[in-house]
Amino acid sequence: MAVFAANGSLPDRSGGSRPVNSISTSNNLRILTELFGGLQPAKTLEIGLAFGASATLLLDLHRQAGHEGVCHHAIDPLQESLWGGCGLLHLEQQGLRDGLDLHACDSSLALPRLLERGERFGLIYIDGSHRFDDVMVDFFFAHRLLEVGGVIVLDDYSDVRIAKVVRYLRRNHGSEYDELSPYAITDLSRAWIKSIAARLLGRQQTVIFRKVSAPPMDWSKPLVDF
Repeated sequence: MAVFAANGSLPDRSGGSRPVNSISTSNNLRILTELFGGLQPAKTLEIGLAFGASATLLLDLHRQAGHEGVCHHAIDPLQESLWGGCGLLHLEQQGLRDGLDLHACDSSLALPRLLERGERFGLIYIDGSHRFDDVMVDFFFAHRLLEVGGVIVLDDYSDVRIAKVVRYLRRNHGSEYDELSPYAITDLSRAWIKSIAARLLGRQQTVIFRKVSAPPMDWSKPLVDF
C-alpha cells in the first residue's frame, strides 16, 4: 500500500496535485488493519473517501484475502469537486478501483439504498460529515447494515457532535454492542487504562463497537437521555 503523508500531495484529475490534508491517521489505519485481520469481512463500507487512504488500505486487505468483485463501498458526494478525484485516481493507480463501489451522493441517500438492496457489511468506518444530524443518520443506517459480529468504527470522537452520537449509542444500544478499546490489546490492563485516560482528557479519536445481537424492534422501549 502506498504511504500517505499529511505533508505530501497526490495527483488530481486536472493533471495537477492537491496537498494531502484530510486522511485517516496512521493509528486509525492500524486499527482498521487489526480489525480486518480478526473479522475477515467479506464486505466493508466507509463514509468519507477524500484522498482514499482508508479505502486503499481496506481494498488492499480484501485483495490479500482473495476477495473478488466489489467488496468495498465508499460514500463521498465531494470526491470529484472538493477532492479533485484524488482518491479515485490513487485507487486506479494501485489497481484497486474495480473492487470499489463509489456512491457519489449524500450518505442520507446512499445508505437507505444499500439497505433496500439487502447489502450487509462486516466493518463500517464512519468518517464523513461531522454535523450531529448527519452522523446520527449515518449510525441509524449503519446499525441496520452491520452484520452481527461486525464492527462500527467512528472517527473524531473528540468532536462534541460525534461524542453526542456515541453517548446515544452507549445509552440506548448498549445491550446490542460491546465497546472495544482502540489500543493494541497486548496488555489488557494497560489498554484499559490508556483508553480511560484518553477519554477523560478528550484525546480519544476513535471509538469501536462490535455488534453482539440484533433484537426485534421494540417500539415501547424508552429513550435514555444522552
